Parts: sequence; structure tokens; C-alpha cells
Amino acid sequence: MRALLWNIDPDTEREDLAVSLSESGTGVGQVLAILYVAFTSEYPRTIVIDEPQSFLHPGAVRKLFEILKGYPQHQYVITTHSPNAVAAADPQALFLVRKQGEESAVEQLDVSDARYQARFLREVGASLSDVFGADDVLWVEGPTEEECFPLILSKILGRPLRGTKVVGVLSTGDLESKRSRDVYRIYQRLSEAGGLLPPAVGFIFDREGRSKVRREDLERESDGLVVFTPQRMYENYLLNPLAIARVCSRTEGFREEDNVAPEDVERWIEEHGWDEKYFDATVEESDRNDPFWRTEVDGAKLLKDLFADLSETRVSYEKVVHGVDLTQWLCDNAPEDLEELAGLIRVQLEKH
Repeated sequence: MRALLWNIDPDTEREDLAVSLSESGTGVGQVLAILYVAFTSEYPRTIVIDEPQSFLHPGAVRKLFEILKGYPQHQYVITTHSPNAVAAADPQALFLVRKQGEESAVEQLDVSDARYQARFLREVGASLSDVFGADDVLWVEGPTEEECFPLILSKILGRPLRGTKVVGVLSTGDLESKRSRDVYRIYQRLSEAGGLLPPAVGFIFDREGRSKVRREDLERESDGLVVFTPQRMYENYLLNPLAIARVCSRTEGFREEDNVAPEDVERWIEEHGWDEKYFDATVEESDRNDPFWRTEVDGAKLLKDLFADLSETRVSYEKVVHGVDLTQWLCDNAPEDLEELAGLIRVQLEKH
């Protein structure tokens, strides 16, 4: 007997277009074996599926589980290290197996809690995949910090992430509204709940848009878990003219001919750096100094305008792409610019 697979309607009887099972991937053979038992068994069976993500594409795992749900008379026991498989299976019972010494300890989790946690993860712009398997989570402002903080940890602090995951939240803007405490409590509930989600090691957010009173309230309420950057936002730490010039010059299509020189960046900042649009209020001449500017300027808005002007609108500043490039350059060439932020990260990680 020979098993043949068609990617077209087999009624065409084009055997020359068929592929034998022996020449197909191992995943195909394993799925066919699972489906054969599910389809043809005359009585309910217990079907054990071990690590389906190891032989199937994530999309194929979801499709397999959807098919099996059409045969509910069987009991399916699935072992997996994949959060995607857990979500796709939508299990009736969920067990967590941990190694304790020389033994494996099995803990039954509340499925409704797991679904609740996944739902609120979506509310903050994260997914189970983002935190699954982590020992703890450091929540940060957004995707730029999510990419850049591990670089700072590795290159400046010389500390590998180990079991810590750095995860950016979707919108921390709610933290400045009347719902500040409600939003923090969502993060708190997610991180402290048992089961699939690891605890929070800390929350590092931009100071931008949050009053001193509100920041102090959140820091106090969270027992120091929530902290804010001393400078207005992460981009303020990236305002090094040499770093900006190097990243601009390496960006394809930034200029038609010559590279961007550090002097070009410095000149632009001298001409535009104190424009009112980069500050919450007008800064009097007598109050203007470099430390104040670096701390209070809207770094993200300034970088956006600087890139547009120096490239003659050929290139737009992309927070994640260019932010990572600037961070990489600073880590390698001017780590002192990031030492304040690195210290903040270190303190959060060493608290717990």
C-alpha cells in the first residue's frame, strides 16, 4: 500500500503531481496519524499529542486543533512549551509541570484565570508569547524601550537578561489620566496572578505627561515597582550629535551626496533646540542651559523634525529602527550618555 498526497483535487487523477508520504515532511505523517485515529475510531479514545509545535507550523497547529474540536468524543492530552499552542487549544483543563529537585511537580491551573490573563494582556498590547516562560517581566514604555533596554543591560551593565523579559506596553498614556491607578492595577493583577504569567520585576515609564504628584502617587502605591525616567522620555538620552550624524549617514537615501556631519546636527540644534513646541511652556533666556534642555526637551519630537530637515524630508525618524541604531552606537562609543538610565534599570532588577 502506498499513501499519496495531492496539493490539487485528487479527482484529476494526476498521479504525476502527487507526492508520496515518505517524501513529505514528518509533520504531515504525524498529523495524518492523529487525524486517522480521530476520524475512524468507533469508540472514544484518549489521544496524546506531544509538543505539536515541534513538527508543525504555528498556523498548522491552530488548524489541527480546530479540526479536533469537531470530534469532542475523544479526550486530547497535549504537552507543549508553546504559548500559541496553549491559546489555540483553549483547554478545558490546564496543568503546569515544574521541576522541583529531582521530581516533576504538577499544578492544576484555573483555566478561567488563564483566559482572564490573556484578555488583559491584549489590553496592554502584549500577548502570552511575550511573557511565556519568563522568570519575571520588566514592563517598559513601548516597543523602542523593549528593543533598547536589553542592549543597555548587555553592553553597559554587562548583565544578561537571563530569565527576565522586557515587554513594552501598548499605551501608557492612560497612566496620566484619572484611570492611572486602574491601569497600574491591571499590570499588577497580571503580574501577581499565579499560573502562566511571571511576576513583574518593575515598571519603567517615561516621565512625559505625568505630573510630579501623580508620579509620586504611583511610585508610593506600587512600593517602588513603578519608576519614571529622570529625563522627559527615552529619546532624550539619544540626543548625541555624533551618534545622530553617524546614524543619519548610514541611513540609505538620507542625502543625495555628502554625509551628515556632527556639526550639521549641532547647528540644527542651536537654531531650533529651544523652539517653544519642544517644551511644555516658554523657557526664558535666563533659564536656558544644557542640563535643563537635555532633561526637559521633547526628544522624540525634536528627532522627528531634525531627521526631516537634515534629509530634506527624504527620511522620517522611526522610533524603533533609528532608536535602536542610536542606542547601539551609544553603547559602543558613548556609554556614559546612558549610565543614568542603566542605573535605573539596575536598581529595578536588583530590588527583587
